[in-house]
This record gives sequence, structure tokens and C-alpha cells, in this order.
Amino acid sequence: MKAHHIFKTTIAAIFAVTLTSCGVTAKFEAPKVVSNTNNLTDVAPNRLIQDGAIRVGVVLPLNTKYGKIVKNALELAVIDNKGAKILMIVENSSAVGPRVAARNVIAKGAEIILGPITGSAVRVVGVEARAVGIPVIAFSQDRNVAGNGVYLQSFLREKEIEKVVAYAASRGFSKLAALTPKSGFGNVVSASFKSAANRHGTLVASGSYTRLKTAASKATFIADIKAFAAKAKAAGANAILLPEGPNVNKNILKVMQSAGYSGDGVKFLGTSLWNKPGTNSISKLSGGWFANANVNKLNRFNSRYAALFGSTPSTERAALAYDALSLVATLGRTGVAGSRFSSGAISRSGGFGGVLGHYSFGFGGVSSYSLSIMQTGSGGFNVVGSGGLAAN
Repeated sequence: MKAHHIFKTTIAAIFAVTLTSCGVTAKFEAPKVVSNTNNLTDVAPNRLIQDGAIRVGVVLPLNTKYGKIVKNALELAVIDNKGAKILMIVENSSAVGPRVAARNVIAKGAEIILGPITGSAVRVVGVEARAVGIPVIAFSQDRNVAGNGVYLQSFLREKEIEKVVAYAASRGFSKLAALTPKSGFGNVVSASFKSAANRHGTLVASGSYTRLKTAASKATFIADIKAFAAKAKAAGANAILLPEGPNVNKNILKVMQSAGYSGDGVKFLGTSLWNKPGTNSISKLSGGWFANANVNKLNRFNSRYAALFGSTPSTERAALAYDALSLVATLGRTGVAGSRFSSGAISRSGGFGGVLGHYSFGFGGVSSYSLSIMQTGSGGFNVVGSGGLAAN
């Protein structure tokens, strides 16, 4: 608690110095109060303030867990890139909505906007940013919102699934099955898995389950898992995707075993949500595969984040946010206000280095990280398949 208090005091001091040195209040007028409407005429125009500071608009739902985690990671990146003279202009979209939040940071001279997180919010912020010609780097998993000045610093499940399915099929595990949650996440994973399975092998079984949230949902959860186990067994599946984290997977495997499905000879596949210590304690998942970026780098970042903020981030969006702010610092050090965040600069062919490894933005505006195949085991995660940039 003492160390955490000292760190919070340090952050406050750093940001106080930054705000004072940039002379914020002397450089622009207070923005007009606007309503959450589509009318652009009552909004103060964006002004690029020529004082050397890199003005970064941040639009995040700070009343949510993920919003707070992303903000923490951005603050950490500001500290690590303090030579770049970054000024973050933070707006809480939980309080005012993404449209007003975007307009507020634009009115205060933001050259680029980081955030938000959900696809629907990214669409709204993208419209506001395009009206004044500034880019957005968001943290959504919805690739449909990317493009036309909106970039996604994201780790798309489609890429992970394509990589792990291709690897499994190349090792003879081509009779593929997937068990996914009944949710938006599950829908994305299911569609991606079906597409990858049809390209690299054969989809022999699929199922979905009601998430285990309440006592009332327990019976449905068990019935869903048992129904899938029967289908996978009858079809002779030799590779099964379980996309969620260790807590969920542990319950799924218990139900499958109670239904008489041993899973012997089956290779279990996962997503980067497996990258948690609990995965290695599940014996049935030992030897399983999942695709991820540089796990060692990510774990070092997570440890540092935990040391400063008191807990390990529960989402890879923390590392992605850190990388996004570092990109801003890299381009901001050498560029000129008004042009340093052009599409050519952000999409440069050489890409950028990040805590999740090397990445670049392709034509579609989605970050492509180098992915490796990780294998689970009692000794931890080991790389068994070489990394390579996942295609957009």
C-alpha cells in the first residue's frame, strides 16, 4: 500500500509539471458546452497549439473496469516516454458519452485520439475525428470499425484462431470442433473457427453454452456442455477449441468428464485468454496450444503494471494501450504538429516495436502483431511454433 501511494503521488507530480509547462489554460479558450447531438455547428474547432507539446485526446469509459485499466497503462507509457512532452487530455465517455467526449478533446487541441473500447463508441468518435482531420487509435475487437482514419490497436481473435487452427491441422489434428459461449465474443470466435477449420481441415462438431453466472444458469450450462461432448465424441473430433480462460475451462472439462467424455487423444486449442497461470494447472489442457504475441514480454509488462497499480491487468488491452501511446511518442518526437500522425506515418512499412512484440498497421487499419504458438504444461508456456505477422 505504501509503494502504491508513493507511485500515485509521483504520477500526480509528473502530470502537474506537464500541465504547467504546457500552459494549457493560456493557450486555448474553454470549449463551449455542447449537447449529445449530431449538430457540429456548436462545437469549437480543433486548434493545433504550437508549443511543442504532443496533445493526445483520450476517450475512455472510466466508470468501467477496462476503461480504468487502459487509462493506467497510458499513464505508465507517458512516464516511460517523458522525453516526448506528451499532454493527455482525458474525457470520461461514461459520463458524457463518446460523441461529447470526442468533441471536448478536439476542442482542446488534440492531434490524435486514443480510445475508446467498444465498436459502437469507436464509430461515433471516428465521425467526430474525421470532421477535423485527426486520426483515432482505438482498442476495439470489432474490425468493421477500422479504416478511414480509424486504427485498431487490437489483438483480433480471428488472427489467433487462424494461426492455431492452421498449426494444429499441419500436425494431424484436422478433425476440428469448437465450444463457444453464447455471447458476442462467442459469435466472433465461432465464425472465425468455422472459416479456419474449413480452410485447414474439417469442422466435425460445434456447440455453445450459456455462461455460468448464477445458480439458475447452472443447469443450462451443464446441459449445453453435455450435448456438445456427445457430438464431439460421436464425430471423433481430435482437436477442440475452448476459447475462454482457465476458470471457465476448468468447469467445462469437469462437466465433460462427468458425461463420460475423457478427451483422451484430443488436442485442446485456445486463445490468448489462456495466458494465465491457472491454465497450466489444468491437467487436461497440458500440451494444448494457443496463439499469442510475445508472452515473455507481455508477462514482464504485466508484472510491472501490477507493481505500480496493485494488480495484474485482466486484459491485454493494457499492453495494447501502452504500445499505442508509445507509437504516439515515437512519431511525435520527430514530426511536426498537424502532420506527424498522418496515415503514412502510422502505417509506415517498418512498423513499430511494442511490449507485445513487433507490429504494423496494414491497409485495413488493424494492427498485425507477430504471433507464436504456445504450448501449455506444468513448467509454464513454451513456444513451439515460430512467430509471424498475422495477416489483416
